[in-house]
Parts: sequence; C-alpha cells; structure tokens
Amino acid sequence: MVKPAAVITVVVVVLLCLGVAAAAGRSTAHRTAAPQVITVGTDGCGRGLGEAHSGRLSYRVRNGGASPEEVTVLDQDHRYAYGALELLAPGTTRTLVVLLPPGSYSFSCEADSGTIGYSDPFKITGRPVSGVHRWLPATYGQLANAVSRYRASVGAGLSRLAADTDRLAAAVKDHDHQLAEQRWLTAHLDYERLGAAYGTFGDFADRIDGRPDGLPNGVHDKDFSGFHRLEYALWHGADADDVRRATDRLDRDVHELVSVFGRQITDPNDVALRTHEVLENTLQFELTGATDQGSHTNLATAKANLDGTRMTLAALTPVLRHNDPALLATATRSLDRLGQVLAADHRGGRWLGLDELSTNGRERLDGTLAQTLEQLAPIPTELEILTTHDDG
Repeated sequence: MVKPAAVITVVVVVLLCLGVAAAAGRSTAHRTAAPQVITVGTDGCGRGLGEAHSGRLSYRVRNGGASPEEVTVLDQDHRYAYGALELLAPGTTRTLVVLLPPGSYSFSCEADSGTIGYSDPFKITGRPVSGVHRWLPATYGQLANAVSRYRASVGAGLSRLAADTDRLAAAVKDHDHQLAEQRWLTAHLDYERLGAAYGTFGDFADRIDGRPDGLPNGVHDKDFSGFHRLEYALWHGADADDVRRATDRLDRDVHELVSVFGRQITDPNDVALRTHEVLENTLQFELTGATDQGSHTNLATAKANLDGTRMTLAALTPVLRHNDPALLATATRSLDRLGQVLAADHRGGRWLGLDELSTNGRERLDGTLAQTLEQLAPIPTELEILTTHDDG
C-alpha cells in the first residue's frame, strides 16, 4: 500500500525508471542526438520537426496550448508507438527520448477533450539500429477489461481478508496472544496482496493499513487504526482491552470495505500504474523498515506485495500479450527473479527480519528490486489512456 514520505533511494530509482519509460527503448548502445525543439497544442502537433539520423533522438516538446496533451511518436501508418510523453501540461516543456530506425514517422497529440492531431510525416535516415522498441497503444476497452479481471481478483481477496480478520478477532477474544500474532500476519498479508486497489479503497486504505506518521500523538493517536495499530499493541505488551478494541475496529473496517467495494470506482489507468508503484513503495517503506511497528515482518510483506504485483500483471496479460509481448516477457522474468531472491529470506518456516540480512543479502535484494522496477517502468507509460473524456 502507498504510504506518504520519500527517501533518497526511491527518488533515484524513480528517476531512472521514468527515463527508461520515456525512451521506450531499453538499449543503451546509441548516442542521443542533440534535442530538437517542437511545439504542440493550439498551433498544431509537432511544429518544428525535421529530418534526422537514425538512433536515439531527443525532442524538447513544448505545449503551447491550453489543454494537457498526450504526445506519442508513431509509425507512418499511425499503428505502432515508439515513445510517449504521458501528459504534457499547458505551458510546460519536457524531453522525449526515443530510439528510431530509418523510416517515416509522425507525432500524435491527444488533448483531454479527446481531439487527436497528427504532425506532418518526417523522415529518419541512416543505418539500421538495434534495440528498437515499439508497441501498440492501449485502448479504453482493453483497459476496462483488465480492470474487470482485476476487480474480480480483489473481490475474492477481500473475502479471504474478512474471514481471516474474523479468525484474528476470535483469537484475541480467547486471549491467545501467540495465535493472535500468527493470525495478524496472515490477515495483514491478505491485505498487502491487494496493493493495486488502494486508489479504489479511498479512506479505507488509511483506516486499515495506515501509519502513525504525522498524527499529533503518534502511535497513541485516536486516529491511528488498522493493522499497524494492532501490530503495535500486540508486540508492545498492550493490555487486553486495548488489543481487543484495536482488533474490533480493524474487523469492522474490513467488513465495511467488503460491503462497499462493489460501488467503488477503479480508474482504468490504476492497474497498469500499480504494476510499478506497489513495488516502488515496497522499496521505500518495507525494505527501510518504516512500516514496522514491532512484528519485524517487512520481508513477508515484501513477498505479499510481489504477489499483488503478479495479480495486476495477470489482469494486464491479455493486453500486453497483444500490444507488447516482449515487455510482458521481460516483466514476468524480472518478477520471477525477485521472487527467488525473496524466497532465500524465508528459512525454517519464518521470514528473516531486516536486521538479520547479511550485507551481501541486503545488497542483492535491494539491487534485484531496483532492477525489477526498471523493467516494470514502461508498463504504465505504454498502457496509459486519457480518462478526462469519453474514450469509448
């Protein structure tokens, strides 16, 4: 789940990933040409384009209009995309880096009104280049189907979560502290596997899995609730009444979420975005121990976040298999590698605590997760659609 804050490590990784996504080509063997400056917006799409040599090209794109623009480099048939800027705000300039082989291309500019304009074709001349990456842009219908598949998985996960918080409440009622800790972890991992749905859950995300950061009284604040509030109580020797109140509140919130989920809205772009964002927050909050309230189960949570990312990718698989099978294969392999690294930290039926990791083990985990984020970063860019108008 997303938790507010920032750490230097994640900022570096995010910047790296955004650069990779913008390039939409993962080869580094080509020198980037000097930037061309083009304008989009009310004066047209791609004014200032000229011929260029094949290779890695850099375009400084300025939006001179009054509407956000989705800017994409397409082939001459307007079928395949080679690079994109997700949403270019009015009056701003950003750099689009793209790897292009010889051929004829054009820019497309889609405003938030749904209007799409195209530049005049422009030529790329020169030698063939390796590492070119192209994909089919996603449609609203494709993402709507992906959201439906994902919501079905979330619905099943919420049913498991509610059953497990009921069992947790029963253990607390029976004053079985050890069993309560075990069932707390089971239920918490249920929730963490639903990572891509936190935008849909709204206020329930903080009520069920929020942290005490920023609350006036910290862990003792009346608004601190959910799994981490109960974690603090269980692992810090709180009295039985305090544990029971925290458990009952959590159980009520979970059941209320189950009852309202069918009426909550999932943005079509959320599933693709979370394939990257969930593990980004794992690196930021779980592998730094920022969420730990005494259970030292961050690595178990990291594995649950990986499971949740796999669930989002499964919902997107039909789209990616059609639009960009190479990216799907790369993303799947990277998640498998991360799973293998995490599995090494589950020993003797228990997960290691962060402080039990060796230096080499910690470096391997951090490095593998950072590489996984790099491989997943193009998915939100390739599958994003404008949703401020009727894409249907």
